[in-house]
Amino acid sequence: GIMVFIFANTNSLGLAIFIMVIFSSFVQAAEGSSYGIVPYVNPPVTGSIAGIVGAGGNTGAVCFGLGFRQLETKQAFYLMASCIVASG
Repeated sequence: GIMVFIFANTNSLGLAIFIMVIFSSFVQAAEGSSYGIVPYVNPPVTGSIAGIVGAGGNTGAVCFGLGFRQLETKQAFYLMASCIVASG
């Protein structure tokens, strides 16, 4: 979440790309750990659990897509960062 706040306040393209790469690395690790535990939650219903985990990602994408459509760009990034910080 803090990386999104930093990204939203950068004025340099190079710094913004660097921050996004670092943030993306952490996001990929979190996604991998989320999908990595799916087979161990309840083995007989692995497909259902994988569907629920995947649906959560799609729900977040739709919500933040609407946020970026309805808000100014900086406000939308602040909303996204706040949600990430609150969930962690």
